[in-house]
Amino acid sequence: MIEDEMGRDDEMTTVSGERGGGQRPSPGTGTAGGTTTLVIAAAVLSGCGQPATSSTEVPGRSAAGLAKVVQLAAQRATVSDRVAAAKLGTGQPVTDPEREAVVVADARAQADRDGVDPEWVARVVADQIAASIQVQNDLLRQWTEHPDSRPAERPDLAQVRPEITCISNELVAALKIAEPARAQEDCSSSLAAAAQAHAGELDDIHRAALDRALQSVCDQAPS
Repeated sequence: MIEDEMGRDDEMTTVSGERGGGQRPSPGTGTAGGTTTLVIAAAVLSGCGQPATSSTEVPGRSAAGLAKVVQLAAQRATVSDRVAAAKLGTGQPVTDPEREAVVVADARAQADRDGVDPEWVARVVADQIAASIQVQNDLLRQWTEHPDSRPAERPDLAQVRPEITCISNELVAALKIAEPARAQEDCSSSLAAAAQAHAGELDDIHRAALDRALQSVCDQAPS
């Protein structure tokens, strides 16, 4: 089982210490980044363990695996809101490269046990961490610049961690199903179609994070 990267509270990058890899949020995204998004995150993640619910039907088992990977990456990006809210105003550093390395190593080990390309899985999981950092930095910056958009409550990280672990473990299983798609010429277009199916549910911050999270999914297998 993959242990989530928030094993310690100092795991991510502080907003003052890293620019964040994604699109800089505008003042107009305040509501989406605040309490409303946190409620949506909890609702989305209550479905962890369920099959993908995308209305876009893509034929083929590996294409369905790609759709599931997209669904899980979107969930992972969204739950990062709650991590950011838990850190808001604490002044504590939130990066822990050593911890993140453990998460990637655990994913690689699970992939090896499950017969999936472990290096590919490690890259995809590292992308999830990078996307999470991107969301958190964007939201922390937004909440600092626009205090009226801040979430009303501080989530408990102890309740968020099991959700992230659930997503991480499901992601490796979904990648196993999706792995044959890497060799197909239409991998990128199938992945883009699955991502587009989720785009309407996400704001600019989370769409940018989803793009980051999917960066390595269609990497070609070694010849």
